[in-house]
Amino acid sequence: MMPRTWPRSTASTTGRRGALRASRSVAVLTVALAGGALGWLPAGAQAPPPVLDVVEDVDFDRPEAWAMQYFGSVSTLSPLGPARSREPWSIDAALEVTQVPHLSAAERTVGFNGLKEEDLNRLPVLVRPRVTVGLPAKLALEIGYVPPVRVDGVEPNLFSVALERSLVEGERFSLGARVFGQSGDVEGDLTCSEEDAAIPPGAPGNEFGCEAASRDQSSLDHVGLHLGAGYELRGARGSTLLFGAGVVRHDLEFQVDAFTFGLHDRTLLRADGTTWAVNAGISIPAAERTQVALELWWSPLEVVRPPRTSAENDDLLHLRAVLRYRVR
Repeated sequence: MMPRTWPRSTASTTGRRGALRASRSVAVLTVALAGGALGWLPAGAQAPPPVLDVVEDVDFDRPEAWAMQYFGSVSTLSPLGPARSREPWSIDAALEVTQVPHLSAAERTVGFNGLKEEDLNRLPVLVRPRVTVGLPAKLALEIGYVPPVRVDGVEPNLFSVALERSLVEGERFSLGARVFGQSGDVEGDLTCSEEDAAIPPGAPGNEFGCEAASRDQSSLDHVGLHLGAGYELRGARGSTLLFGAGVVRHDLEFQVDAFTFGLHDRTLLRADGTTWAVNAGISIPAAERTQVALELWWSPLEVVRPPRTSAENDDLLHLRAVLRYRVR
């Protein structure tokens, strides 16, 4: 998704810039020494490429961090239904399909602090099975899991959990609170695709010197709080309008694992920060035990894209749907 990058701010990142330049100088010197040392190796032996192994804490509005929080927000386990009290130990099974919006070339240009376009349009939808179990005290536990199924070179592995409680249940109006979290990652050739590596390093189309498909890993961990309301429509056979708002605290990492210009890049990017979101939708009974829910989810995400020096909103707006079946 994002290779190693250079800091944007001035005074606050002078030390980091110096450290990064020093790291790069050491890496270049190591490459040169390694190349010189080849003459001392036994015939047929090859020296392993030097490893660049640094950690960068990037600002939350950097393009690289924006990309991570974008996909972290896409994968948030939203309610997709009104909060309601359930019979203890009742079980609902559901299948969620979430749209992953197509990003423009400008939005995909996030590597090297907004200099390198990355191949981020891999998954058009996110499919997640979900199970909800009713608990005593008007509580419900929901678990969701995106299994590690590789699609177009990308393999997600995301585990989500939420604890929900009904707060108000009137004749037509309901209100509930929900705490949720997610742990997991997405792996794939995100910084150096197979297409990039098929072009000679440094040639047009492979200016950043990819020598092989990368094996990068993006961790999309977060915790959050959501308040949701439902309003049942008259004469609509139980159809309920859904409204809600939530806040999410992200803990994001991107582990580069790429071979470029004779160097094994193992840079780790880290970012953390808070986003918020609002949602609106509708839940429609489809049969005696079955419901369908549709939801629009909007989250304003700030980003500073060079040559700009101030933040702008590059929002997430996408559609979510779920088919839910009451098992018992």
